[in-house]
Amino acid sequence: MKKLLVIGWDAADWQVIEPLMQEGKMPALQRLVKSGISGNIATLNPPLSPMLWTSIATSKRAYDHGIHGFVEVDHDKGQVKPVQATSRKAPAFWNILNQAGLKTNVINWWPSHPAEKLNGVCVSNALHQKAPAPGEEWLVEKGFVFPENLAETFKKLRLHPSELTLNHIEPFVAAAAELDPEKDKVLKPLMRVLAHCSSVHNAATWCLENTEWDVTAVYYEAIDHFSHLAMKYHPPRQKGIDEKEYQLYKGVVEAAYRFHDMMLERLLDLAGEECHILLVSDHGFQSGKLRAVELPDVSAAPALEHRKYGVFVARGPDFKAGEKVYGTSLLDITPTILHLFDLPVGEDMEGKVRQDLWKHPHEPGSIPGWDAVTDAPQFLETTNFSDKAMLEELREMGYIDLPENDKVKAVKMELDYNLCLSMVDGNRLEQAREKALELYRIYEDGRSAILLSDILLKLGEYDQLAKHLEELRPLNENHPQLIFLGALQHLYTGKIAEAINGFKELENAGAHSVQLYNEIGKAFLLSSKPDKAILYFRKSLTLDNENATALSGSGQCLVESGKYNEAILLLERSLQQLFYQPQVHYLLGVCFEKTGRREEAILALKLCLKQAPKHQKAGPFLQDIIGTEQTTAEEIIIVSGLPRSGTSLMMQMLEAGGLQILSDHSRNKDEHNPAGYLEYEPVKRLGIEAGWISGARGKVLKVISPLLRYLPSSEKYRIIRMQRPLTEVVVSQRVMQGEEKQNIMKNFPFQHAANLQKEEEQTTIWLDQQPNIHVLETEYHDCLENPDEIMEKVASFLKRNIAVQNASDKVNPKLYRNMLGK
Repeated sequence: MKKLLVIGWDAADWQVIEPLMQEGKMPALQRLVKSGISGNIATLNPPLSPMLWTSIATSKRAYDHGIHGFVEVDHDKGQVKPVQATSRKAPAFWNILNQAGLKTNVINWWPSHPAEKLNGVCVSNALHQKAPAPGEEWLVEKGFVFPENLAETFKKLRLHPSELTLNHIEPFVAAAAELDPEKDKVLKPLMRVLAHCSSVHNAATWCLENTEWDVTAVYYEAIDHFSHLAMKYHPPRQKGIDEKEYQLYKGVVEAAYRFHDMMLERLLDLAGEECHILLVSDHGFQSGKLRAVELPDVSAAPALEHRKYGVFVARGPDFKAGEKVYGTSLLDITPTILHLFDLPVGEDMEGKVRQDLWKHPHEPGSIPGWDAVTDAPQFLETTNFSDKAMLEELREMGYIDLPENDKVKAVKMELDYNLCLSMVDGNRLEQAREKALELYRIYEDGRSAILLSDILLKLGEYDQLAKHLEELRPLNENHPQLIFLGALQHLYTGKIAEAINGFKELENAGAHSVQLYNEIGKAFLLSSKPDKAILYFRKSLTLDNENATALSGSGQCLVESGKYNEAILLLERSLQQLFYQPQVHYLLGVCFEKTGRREEAILALKLCLKQAPKHQKAGPFLQDIIGTEQTTAEEIIIVSGLPRSGTSLMMQMLEAGGLQILSDHSRNKDEHNPAGYLEYEPVKRLGIEAGWISGARGKVLKVISPLLRYLPSSEKYRIIRMQRPLTEVVVSQRVMQGEEKQNIMKNFPFQHAANLQKEEEQTTIWLDQQPNIHVLETEYHDCLENPDEIMEKVASFLKRNIAVQNASDKVNPKLYRNMLGK
């Protein structure tokens, strides 16, 4: 039976880790990386931990999962309280795994208070809350632990800061014996974080040793807290950092990472070599020139120290070893976990299964959404006595700053602002605009005004943006953000000279940021001045040498200067940071073709078109490279897929489009398919007799998936393979057999679905190995929603003239029945 250990390291960053691994100071992680697959993981915006870890656990953004910040409003009491797990509106991966019969342990996830009633153990993030003064009772309140009879066990596993000795502290601060732990600004919070982290680790190791489990997930927030506390002292010393303080605290961050490596070693020992491991951070942490010496006095200011890219490592029997993976998102974690356990992925999840992780990749199954088939989570009752202490801890860390008057209003504003940022990040710009307008009208604050401006810019509503900026200028004409937005408006409306003037005004006034340098670089590129543009992209890279935009911008400058080999190095580095960049794949295609690397050029252009099918240059360029290979009349056109996957619809469309169908109409129309099946009876005997197949040359024939492997290899085939969500296929098949839809969903035949999925995976592998077969994967729902676009693709694939409008007219969306009743 498979096992999985999910380890969360908040704010872990390769820029700190890699030098330590090279020096042999993180041996456990180094072994994990060598025996697994690793890379960056991209965070979401806003980079606030409760929102991000809930996205990791659900594959949904804040606007879908319901967690919008560190705190929330208790509407019944009209009070502010720490964010609670009960506000999560989407099932987490542990809920889905429980539904499938797996045992899960969840320790300290943020947020996980009150504890959930799991098939396993749940230790809430409130259990290890701020410890009371020495000698005061440290309670384990109602709602901290499930099962509740384990509360005393986990109470004993907690470590109080006062129990730490110099042996524990000196690896972090060598001169700790000379400092007053009650007064020192670093030592006191350091001891709190260290004790808290140790308590979490104690809970995790106890669960691994003393419970039956299939999946254990543990979250450590200490790297984030240590970094906020002491990253400004991390070597090399920054300008503005006192030399004495630097000498005292310069070892804190390194010690924090090495301590986590020691804990990792213990976790790996307990989990065993056969256990799958996912180690994830929700974001990185600025450790170079972009580090802040002092933070501005704004809400959630510590988030400004976060970096876009975090850490991702996967190791286990099913995963590749010793390779790098690129383009991973926080949203991909839950789909990958579900696929590991052969469970379908929700179509409403925003992430995807990372196929490049697997030794033997296979297509994941799908389900419209797990909400409808997963039991609602059940939470323990809680007294909420701990709320005050937790709020105080959040305030001390700088994540909240509640005014004395009207805390509720301030929190509502903050949560709505975070929600709006999430909408922008998820490209739900119309919704974001409405929310930003609402915020601006209610609060009339500068932050909402700037956010609205940014959304209008992204929507391309440049006239509306100009009016909005005019309204704002009398309030603060020289505000840097207004000047920057005005320059961007000029840039996107073709007024390049005005844009450069605006950007240069900011630069001359002392503004030096990655974003500013990147925009100046873009402006010079648009002015056909690559030599000037690359200077600004290089300035950006001096501040952040992993910035994807600066790397790709520099690469484009080199492409335009004809320096293709140099450009390839920069463009590939950019894709290592952010894989979803269609234009960068296109530029790589150009470089590879220019340097005689034809196969790599084809691959790069195909990746571009996969990410952006309507890319104006990639398609024609690809055709120029590979030529137009016409289909001969000798090829047989096959429509295939599982029964009830949409094969009949495609046959009807192709017939209406003017292609010749091979059908004896042996199967009559019925209520399940009122437009007809267009089947050919001899197909059912393919495994016994296939001599008739030559008569199908140049015609269209329907062959269901299980029969494809019996196609004679002497013929050439083009297969249109229909794909439909597996849940819908299963339900539709059972309804045809006379079962009631409601009963099917109540007792969903998971084994039947699993068998079909395995069959399809085997068919995919077989098809990939057949040199005489070309395949076009086609989504059933795309046929319903975009029939014209689908038929254009089919015509291109078949190299045939198809009457697209006639084919599209065969689609009757009313015939589609959503088998899950949504």
